[in-house]
Amino acid sequence: MNRKIAIVGVSLVAADAMSLASAQSSVTLYGIIDAGISYTHNVASASDKSKNANQVAFTNSQLFGNRWGIKGKESLGGDLSAIFVLESGFKPGTGTLGQGGRQFGRQAYVGLSDKQLGTLTLGRQYDPLRDLIQPLTADNIWGTVNVTPGDLDNYDNSARVSNAVKYTSPVWNNFQFEAIYGLGGVAGDFTVGQTAAVAATYKIGGFAVAAGYFLAKYDPSNTASNTADTINNSSASGAYAVAARSLQIARVAAAYDFDKVTVGAGYSNTRYKPVVTAGTAYTKTEAFNSVSAFANYKFTPALIGGISYSYTTSNGAQSAHYNQVGLQGQYLLSVRTSLYALVGYQRASGSTLSGKAAVPATASVGDAGYQSATGSQIATFAGIVHRF
Repeated sequence: MNRKIAIVGVSLVAADAMSLASAQSSVTLYGIIDAGISYTHNVASASDKSKNANQVAFTNSQLFGNRWGIKGKESLGGDLSAIFVLESGFKPGTGTLGQGGRQFGRQAYVGLSDKQLGTLTLGRQYDPLRDLIQPLTADNIWGTVNVTPGDLDNYDNSARVSNAVKYTSPVWNNFQFEAIYGLGGVAGDFTVGQTAAVAATYKIGGFAVAAGYFLAKYDPSNTASNTADTINNSSASGAYAVAARSLQIARVAAAYDFDKVTVGAGYSNTRYKPVVTAGTAYTKTEAFNSVSAFANYKFTPALIGGISYSYTTSNGAQSAHYNQVGLQGQYLLSVRTSLYALVGYQRASGSTLSGKAAVPATASVGDAGYQSATGSQIATFAGIVHRF
């Protein structure tokens, strides 16, 4: 009888422990599906790249990046928790993986989070500029048509950081900061392929301001050591990016929310430094300066409209200018499903690189990837977004 009581007691204790662990742990499946159709005026013809044609195409991720993911949290006692995220990007039009075919190309990290001390995570992650500055820009809602040409300053988070250690502070008196470091892992030289970035934000009432700095080093002869992705979405920066020794980005943005109206402005300085060798594509640093502004208006709780403008100029290896205007609208069918329409116009002038040759700068609205054969382009998008 005593043996039976002991066995029952142990079973009850085990059951209570399992129940407690279950109550303090959680795993969530989530995702976003964004798909639509685009009509673009002035796209380089498939048969003759020197001539333009109109294009109708299926589109993916024009408002939000397509993804599915799993995130989890386990309470370790007090204010300390273990956390993880595994997030995969995909293209609903074809069902293929995004981010170069990576299984969890958007995010893959594990770490510890403490309400008083902050969060430390390890893995493939977003950089601090994306986390703290992007929410104060038009890209926070509208995506494609307001992004700098080819997303050359990572405005739309085309690049993520692999093999990274990241710290996020708690919010202290309306102030928060983040820092990240990506380890190249090359024996004898820890700076090869490394990435480092830091950003901070301050919010009070409806006002918020943020600033940050990003530095990625690249080794074209050993790309496996590069911790930051290469940004190559258009001719504006593609030739510089693929031959770059380093990428430096300094960004600042501010926004104010007036309830129905939200306005904001930002600035970025982006520098692509070349690998100078015999036959190199360029020998001078190409520096891009971008200014942008936007305004959003909530016509009703379900209907949101916006307008954005950006101007980007470059100098150094070549000199180019890009003016871009965006008009956007989104209608919420529910808290999880919405319809959207986007229109963007870009005018390009000056010169850029194609391979090693200087060529006239051509237009490519945002980071949609539809390159014009001339200096102008109009791109329109209509689609549906569903969150789960």
